[in-house]
Amino acid sequence: MIRIQTALLLLLAACAAPSSSLESTSAGAPVGGEKLTVELSTLIRGLSVSEGRRVVSLDLRNEAERTIQFTWAVEWMDSKGAICPGTPSGWQQARLEAGASSSVEIKAPTRQAASWRVIAIEAAP
Repeated sequence: MIRIQTALLLLLAACAAPSSSLESTSAGAPVGGEKLTVELSTLIRGLSVSEGRRVVSLDLRNEAERTIQFTWAVEWMDSKGAICPGTPSGWQQARLEAGASSSVEIKAPTRQAASWRVIAIEAAP
């Protein structure tokens, strides 16, 4: 399982359920929380192109044995690794029960965006 998580995290960096809640409202950049690393995994479900921009469908999954409340955003990079203007995207608030997952779709801000990474910050207690 750890190998799968590591592979998914590396793939995400290179490219980038019950009682779950991903809110569509944007939040400000999180303050005071810690980055979620092993607690939150991503599984890419699909890749497509719309209007010349990449569109990624993925599942965010809570791998922790507790409910996590967090704020997340997507940072896009061009083919040279430079961060694309306008990213990270708007911050989204989310809550996932232990073992739960939720599907999201992200769209690149520009045609030059070639890879992405999800940034997740746990809500401060």
